[in-house]
Amino acid sequence: MLADILRTGCTLAHQKVGLIFLDVLWKTIWVALTVAAFTVALLWFSSGLSGIEWEDTGVPAVNGLIASVVIRDYWNANRESLVLTALTLLSGTIVIWVLLEASFRRKIVHVVAGFGARSNVSFPFKVFLASGAVKHAVLITSAFALAWVSLKGALTIAIVTFAAIAFFLTLLDTLVRSDAVDLLGTDLIRVAGLLGILMLFEGLVAASFLTILVAGFLNVAGATDAVVMLAASVVVVVFLNLLHGYLLLVRFSTIAIMRRNVVEV
Repeated sequence: MLADILRTGCTLAHQKVGLIFLDVLWKTIWVALTVAAFTVALLWFSSGLSGIEWEDTGVPAVNGLIASVVIRDYWNANRESLVLTALTLLSGTIVIWVLLEASFRRKIVHVVAGFGARSNVSFPFKVFLASGAVKHAVLITSAFALAWVSLKGALTIAIVTFAAIAFFLTLLDTLVRSDAVDLLGTDLIRVAGLLGILMLFEGLVAASFLTILVAGFLNVAGATDAVVMLAASVVVVVFLNLLHGYLLLVRFSTIAIMRRNVVEV
């Protein structure tokens, strides 16, 4: 039964494969906005350094020492502003991520799992926004808390705990956004199994590519090799995003199937 639902979910995902690029689109917009914001901030603060005049001694080591002293003094003089700006930009990027993710994912779920007029009621934007905000808040808080635990020598426990929290939050987030919370009581084992299979597959693929990239960067011997590895990294990131988008369609398609079965019963 589990295999049949998963197979049917893949079939439905294949019929709406164009939605994968919709999922990639909002991430591209987020990256562009983030890069633009940090670039403007960097140019703003670096303008203060450009006004500082110092003579070239002709000795690279001495030039480097002078530059480090200048940067240190600039940091000491503007530390509060730099930290506040960095925190503001980081918070802003998180907020933009949550807003874009809620807006675009709502459209995706509306197409994948919407059923007629009922979809207008079942998939409101505020539900996606609230679920995304809660999920990211819990994940970020857990990451900081478990980072402290790992520093105390319990790295394995921290990793396993964070993975369990991420899985549980993803499970709840998927069911809430699909208007299928009742599956927690009627079909929890199969829902957890399906989601676990999809997340495990994605995790294994990502870990495999990450291992290959790390091995490649460790063997970089020149500028050409570095450029090749950077290009390979970009390709891997694009591929993993496309894979995530596809598995996302499969996830919501399978939940839609199970949700319909419950409604029919």
